Amino acid sequence: MQPILRQAEDIKLPFEERKRAYVRVANICSQAPFAYSELTAFLLEHQDAEPALTWARRGLKVAPGDPELTVYEGMALLLLGQPDPALNDLKKAPPSGKNEFYLGLAYRALREHKGSQQAFLKAYSLGFNDPYLFYVLIEQDHALGDKEAGLRDFRTFYEHYPGSPWLHMLYGDAYMAKNDDASAQSEYAQAAKLAPGLPIVEYQLGYLDFTAARYEGAEAHFRKEIATNPTFASAYLYLGATLRRLNHNAEALPFLQQAVKRDPNYPLSYNALATAQLEAGELQEAVETLREGERRFPQDAAFPAQLAGPLRRLGKTQEAARESEKASRLSRKNNPIQHGLPGTPSLPPEEDQQKNEGVPDPPPPPPTNRERGEGILRGGA
Repeated sequence: MQPILRQAEDIKLPFEERKRAYVRVANICSQAPFAYSELTAFLLEHQDAEPALTWARRGLKVAPGDPELTVYEGMALLLLGQPDPALNDLKKAPPSGKNEFYLGLAYRALREHKGSQQAFLKAYSLGFNDPYLFYVLIEQDHALGDKEAGLRDFRTFYEHYPGSPWLHMLYGDAYMAKNDDASAQSEYAQAAKLAPGLPIVEYQLGYLDFTAARYEGAEAHFRKEIATNPTFASAYLYLGATLRRLNHNAEALPFLQQAVKRDPNYPLSYNALATAQLEAGELQEAVETLREGERRFPQDAAFPAQLAGPLRRLGKTQEAARESEKASRLSRKNNPIQHGLPGTPSLPPEEDQQKNEGVPDPPPPPPTNRERGEGILRGGA
């Protein structure tokens, strides 16, 4: 048993070899919760979310209510784009810095900014010190329009981590929000230099290329982001959109499907996937995608408006008429002055909610000092 455990813990060995060793430990010690916890933690560390969820749940059958396994189940669900059940798990866990941090991420995935902000603050108060915590906390401050909190949290961030690559990410996001793409790109490049493989940075660089119609460059950046950060839904969405701009619709489809799977609470992913399915002649699949979008977002007129088209092409004229009428009704309700039907949604830059939520405004002063960062936050959006 001990030799197998040492093999599992040997960081010099390849991932698959270590994984097999951890699985053997779990099978040998099938009644010991620690074996499931060790295996699940290892899988989560390597973002292997589906097996992590399976093993966490096996462990919970052995030890129902085990706090560590409950948190790991929640983390795995979060990585798999299921923030609602993840939130339920994480709420059950006893308060700790790590648990509150992941609770904040679950609220963030649900775009519940106040809950996310409070959880991140509690995580910090319980001793969870990580520069990424401040990056996402300031994002929530901004989304809430809480400039005072944003300035306070920036000061703490700068005092604790003045050389963090996440600080450059924050500056880059701020410049991007002001359409100062050259400054944003410079900040992201500095972040990448400080921490090669840092999550989000390749996505942001790809996004800059995408908005400038440099699609070959965007494709390369989005693929790198997915390779290092395979759970990030927006990278799949924009890689799919990029491939479609490059006339590679068939290649785009699986990435758009992953975007929906990994962030089912983002309506644009359903619109983009359905559009690609329609282009591929997959009418029934497009209908199913739009039906799911309509179910999740019943007040969004775009879904019935887009759904009417493939229903007509499938000969379901009465259903198409009902969807058109529903779209018109929702459009009048949502836009009482402009009563026309909304057009089929596209993928404009400003639709990238995960990028635009919580980025503060950049100021004119020179880079790399605390005053500059405070000016960013005072600018507010």
